Amino acid sequence: MIQFAPEPGGRPTFDAFCRGLLTADWESASGPIRFCPNLTLSELADADFFINSRLFLTALAEGTGAPATATGNLNRTFVHSMFDRLKLPQSYRSSIRDVCKVVNEQDLWPLHLVRVVGECAGLVVRRKKSFLLTKLGRSLLPDDQAGSLYRRLFLAYFRRFDLHYDFHLRDAPGIQQTLAVTLWRLGTVAGDWTPVLGLAPKILLPGVHAQLRAAMTSPHDTEEWILCGYVLEPLSDFGLIEPEKRNERPCLADHDRIRLTSLWRKFVAFGYQPGGGN
Repeated sequence: MIQFAPEPGGRPTFDAFCRGLLTADWESASGPIRFCPNLTLSELADADFFINSRLFLTALAEGTGAPATATGNLNRTFVHSMFDRLKLPQSYRSSIRDVCKVVNEQDLWPLHLVRVVGECAGLVVRRKKSFLLTKLGRSLLPDDQAGSLYRRLFLAYFRRFDLHYDFHLRDAPGIQQTLAVTLWRLGTVAGDWTPVLGLAPKILLPGVHAQLRAAMTSPHDTEEWILCGYVLEPLSDFGLIEPEKRNERPCLADHDRIRLTSLWRKFVAFGYQPGGGN
């Protein structure tokens, strides 16, 4: 079934592990894929999605929530109050100021994402005309709960949230459906600087790679662009991979190189080791 290079320990053991990943309960502390909640606030300093989510939740906690518009978005006053608080690339912040006379929630996409994912995570709820912090959301705001909050946001983003919503330009649902295997493969090939160019067939299952290729409807499309949109850029936003050259560009590109961060090694673990051990 699995067409990656054979691993030490025997093909049956390896295939069984990969099948287990495809059906794994990501919430389990003893499954084939595991995510550690025991992280400190300082260890999460480069996880922009976590930082912005926490800023958003804190803003809700400071008042009586945030007013919702008739279309179900945060109102402009609240969006404006968050604009300078969020952690954003300066080039992105400047482009919004240049383009938008008024800033609505979906103009400030990082805020929109943390609001939507916060709802998926059960941290935020919309009741009548307001977005409110839930009891769970409030309980995860203290500094000593940072690891638990991060883990909940990660699981909500990659399991309950639809990745196609964030990268709506091309549809490749198999990427999210088989993401556990992709994460495992990424962990085996990106320990040191690894080119984004040519990475897709190394970490995606063959059928998913074929689906990605089929989604390339424009002659200008690349495998790397779609892989970045679905997998690499979200992982970068969560502080789990890093580019070799940091700059103000908002997106990874074909010519970039990436590697796992120290946060990945603390947060992500798998129940399979070379040689077939667990």
